[in-house]
Amino acid sequence: MTDVGKAQILQQIKAAEEQVRALTSQAEERRKQLQAEGKRIVIERTDRAEAELRKQLESRIAEAKARIEARKKLLLEEGAKRAGALTSDAQKRMGAAKEFVLSEFERAADA
Repeated sequence: MTDVGKAQILQQIKAAEEQVRALTSQAEERRKQLQAEGKRIVIERTDRAEAELRKQLESRIAEAKARIEARKKLLLEEGAKRAGALTSDAQKRMGAAKEFVLSEFERAADA
């Protein structure tokens, strides 16, 4: 093998090595791009899932609050009815109580 042949082979090896380095660099850059895109997609999906969960949670909380408010209203109405009935009964009994107290007072005064 002549020096010229060796030089050509070395030149071809160097060119091949440079080509390998360039391809490796391109592949690494592509890997980084794909990795970044994958992360972006995962973040977007996670954000959408979190938003959907928040929406469902807020809906459930609103439903629970509505049920609680309806129950509270019902209990207040029942309480008001009972209070009205007790007041009415007390007023009815007040007349009888006045008569009883008056009769007891008169009886004590007559004695």
